[in-house]
Amino acid sequence: MAPATFLLHVNSAPTAVSDQLWKEWYVKEHLPDLYEAKSCNRATFYEEIGHPLGPNPDHPRKYLALYQTEFEKLLDSEEYQGIRKNSELFAKEGSKSDKNQDNGDFDARYYKLWQEYDPKGTGEQPSPMILAVYMNPQDVEDFEKWYREEHLEMLSKLPGYRRSLRYKIGPDTPLTKSETQPYLAIHEIDDVSAFGSKEAEAANTTPGSVKHIEESKPFIARAFKRITEQGY
Repeated sequence: MAPATFLLHVNSAPTAVSDQLWKEWYVKEHLPDLYEAKSCNRATFYEEIGHPLGPNPDHPRKYLALYQTEFEKLLDSEEYQGIRKNSELFAKEGSKSDKNQDNGDFDARYYKLWQEYDPKGTGEQPSPMILAVYMNPQDVEDFEKWYREEHLEMLSKLPGYRRSLRYKIGPDTPLTKSETQPYLAIHEIDDVSAFGSKEAEAANTTPGSVKHIEESKPFIARAFKRITEQGY
């Protein structure tokens, strides 16, 4: 099965409940609700972990939900509008509100699939870990040439590499709060420690890599481990 045409990308953080309860809500209710409502084909929920390449800017929303969908604007769809917006789970910690949005901080973005690179035929499988890379190329034509003709092939040599999905940013959502780079790459891998390997160093130190990483202001790479998934 091919990846869906569109992606809803949601970073979040609990504000009125614990991290443990936040994860419980996503696992038991929120991801199943969206999937069962047929608003998305597949959904995966991740937690940010330490970056294998060293210190990375602190991001206040360390949880990431990725929803593959055929809706360009998923949050406007009837399917999404029909899911529950409240949860009795939040009362477990004495939250003042059972409304989902009152208990967390969300930043949501729409993306459109740009490229699937799957040299090993991995297909749609829930990846244990991912590296999400956000870039703002200054020379788009050369950036595409570098990515498609050099960079992805070199990344595929990393231990445990699965595949890469590349996206271009779409319209804002009602929950869009921050600016981000126009290109997103989701690199699926068994263990993100591979991005500290000699193969990764080779991939990231070619003239093309150095050029485009330096030109992207800023260059953002975030590592995540999978917590749960739906639809696989």
